Amino acid sequence: MDKVKQWFKRPWVGYAAAACIAVVLYEILEHFAQVKGAFNNALTFLSPVVTGLVVAYLFDPVARFFENKVLKKLKKENARHLWAVILTIICLVLVVVLLLVALIPSLAKSVSTLVSNWNNYTDKLSSLLEKAAEFARTHNINIDLSSIQNFIENSMSKMLNVVKDNAKGILNTIGDIGSGISNFAIGVLFGFCFLAAKKTLLEGLAIVRGALFKKERIDRDNTIFASCHRVFIRYFGCTLLDALIVGVATLIFLFVAQMPYAPLIAVVVALTNIIPTFGPMIGAAIGIFFLVLESPFKALLFFIFICILQGLDGMVIKPRLFSGSLGIPAVWTMVLIILGGKIAGVLGILLAIPVGAILVIIYNETIEPRLKKRTAKVNQGSSAAESGGNDS
Repeated sequence: MDKVKQWFKRPWVGYAAAACIAVVLYEILEHFAQVKGAFNNALTFLSPVVTGLVVAYLFDPVARFFENKVLKKLKKENARHLWAVILTIICLVLVVVLLLVALIPSLAKSVSTLVSNWNNYTDKLSSLLEKAAEFARTHNINIDLSSIQNFIENSMSKMLNVVKDNAKGILNTIGDIGSGISNFAIGVLFGFCFLAAKKTLLEGLAIVRGALFKKERIDRDNTIFASCHRVFIRYFGCTLLDALIVGVATLIFLFVAQMPYAPLIAVVVALTNIIPTFGPMIGAAIGIFFLVLESPFKALLFFIFICILQGLDGMVIKPRLFSGSLGIPAVWTMVLIILGGKIAGVLGILLAIPVGAILVIIYNETIEPRLKKRTAKVNQGSSAAESGGNDS
């Protein structure tokens, strides 16, 4: 082992490694499309396993709650853990069933009402455009709204024609969605299998890490992993709870104000509220679009309510849920969201903030101490050189 370490310390080894890395990076960039395709294929093949690991990770706190609080009187550890996993599955099934029973009929009714009233909405929009065009002509403003009017008046038939012309692509998309749902369902099954075998998997991982790394390295990594775990659980748990609070508040307001499409708008507002920064604006815009077709006054009332709600959410609810920042400067939050969206779309936007917080943790725990150590060593060498010069 010592001979191997001495061999790696030779100067030419570092240069050779750098040259190999440069060649590999060049080949990756040169054939980026093929590499990306191969990566996507591998990711698609492994998606059930990846989904299973994510599901096991997210539901592990629930299983630990049942194991340590509800079932703590059970003496056998394996039986206690198994029953905790079973109770977690039962809770998940109950929540899904309750959501489906509560939301699906209301959402179906809202969508049916929207479709049945579509012609009335298009007539109202055409009337508004005609008034706008008349106003423009009266004041000598050159605006051509005829194409927009023509599109609105024939929107339903045009949408049907689009569906007919792109039937094959739509069927392929439906097939891809079905495949994605089946892979997700298999991933959920894998996830609970991983959760049930948690102890065995962690013991095997500990053996592998013990064979590869020293105890000091393992302890340091465990500290970093624990910090990252707290960031993820705290961020996603608080984000989902915040979305639930905003969605329920929106639903109550819409019912009290007797506005149409209440369940549909509330679900849209809750789901878009998960997306940081831009999500609430998207949800508000969709809700206003649905309501302005029915009544501009109701749309204005909803706009006022959503502004007040988002103000309370940003200044009161989220600070209390998150109990401070995640360690990311406010200036960098927007940058991370934009970069995440460019790299991985909606998933990148959702993961941008926790990933940024984890990078901050890694920098504080690993890179910064090394930089300080290096700086101290350089300063010590400079001080020794200066003292040697003074002695001469």
